Amino acid sequence: MVQQIRTDPQRSIDKRVVVPIGDNGLVVTRPGRPDAVAYCCERSTIEVITTAVVVRALHELPQTQMIIIFPSSQDIHAGTYEFVRERRLAIGSLSDLNSALHECNDIGTYEEREAKYVRSRITRPPAVTRVLRKGHNLWVLKRSGGLRSLTIVTSEAYEVTDHAFTNAVIQHPALDAYIATSPNVQGFSNRVSASARDTGVKLLTMNEFVRTLRQPWT
Repeated sequence: MVQQIRTDPQRSIDKRVVVPIGDNGLVVTRPGRPDAVAYCCERSTIEVITTAVVVRALHELPQTQMIIIFPSSQDIHAGTYEFVRERRLAIGSLSDLNSALHECNDIGTYEEREAKYVRSRITRPPAVTRVLRKGHNLWVLKRSGGLRSLTIVTSEAYEVTDHAFTNAVIQHPALDAYIATSPNVQGFSNRVSASARDTGVKLLTMNEFVRTLRQPWT
């Protein structure tokens, strides 16, 4: 991991110095910015990143600001995203770490571009009182005024395929809506629209979804 960060092209621009700390940690020194500390979850022994894994990481390396995972071989438990957010920690891949090192003074405040965009859009309506991130693209929205909570999956793909939509419905039985966040999506194919009608899961663009947030959902 240290070697991968050292070979990142941005490192020579930022003049970073990367040093291992403990068995699983690393500290990155950046001129003009505070040091950044990250904890790397061992992929040979950890398959799911749970809150308990984060607690162990903080016990081992209390100054941790970001938890580094390997998405190709590790999953994130539903409660972990909010757990780290409440503790002003970030969680993400090596690519996310490199972005955070470039963008943030405190890498613990980093959130990937798509997630930041989704959060900004769905928290804007006053009816939404709380947003919980339950997975990489899975969100639960709490609403006021007797309006029920909504569970959504977001996708930044240029085209929503029937395969992606159906997989999301299978993986999340309580799903209310599948939201296309890309501004390039102007509509949906007949096939995926038919699947949405059959399952009862709404298929919407982000603009369409935001307009419904003050309304009751059946």
